[in-house]
Amino acid sequence: MLSTEDQLDAALILFVLSVAIIDWRTHRIPNVVCTVAAVIGLGCQLWLHGEDGLLSALGGAAVGFAMLLPFYVVRAFGAGDVKAMATVGIFLGMRTTMIAVGMTLVAGAILGVAVLLLRPMHANATLHRLVGLLVSPIASMRSSRQNIPPASQRFPYGVAIACGTTAALLIAAH
Repeated sequence: MLSTEDQLDAALILFVLSVAIIDWRTHRIPNVVCTVAAVIGLGCQLWLHGEDGLLSALGGAAVGFAMLLPFYVVRAFGAGDVKAMATVGIFLGMRTTMIAVGMTLVAGAILGVAVLLLRPMHANATLHRLVGLLVSPIASMRSSRQNIPPASQRFPYGVAIACGTTAALLIAAH
């Protein structure tokens, strides 16, 4: 039988796998998926660890949200990615969420290079987008709808979140 901590980790893995599959297929992460997982995570943290668990969950959510928010501001990530990482933080707490974000960014870079190698026709568009991100004023990036690439060119970052979160769980277990 799994311990309650293992059950919490299993629920987190189920969440990030769901996010990865849904994001891969639709290029969206539905709010309802994050909301249900967040409620489950908060409830479990409160039930397992009381006030300390709740504070750890809220701290982890804040870290996950804050660390991906700048990428949302410059249009590198979507809002669903930020909400998903905040939800991951509820399950992991502050310290392990920092590891998960770092591992997610590494996984995203590796997967992004793989996508560019497998789809060279998107490499030119990606290069132009990166240059645009570097030279455009940040304030105008969120307001312009013309900067959003079509769904066929978006990278389903939920896959990187799943890989990074799994890596963080493995690192934290040792």
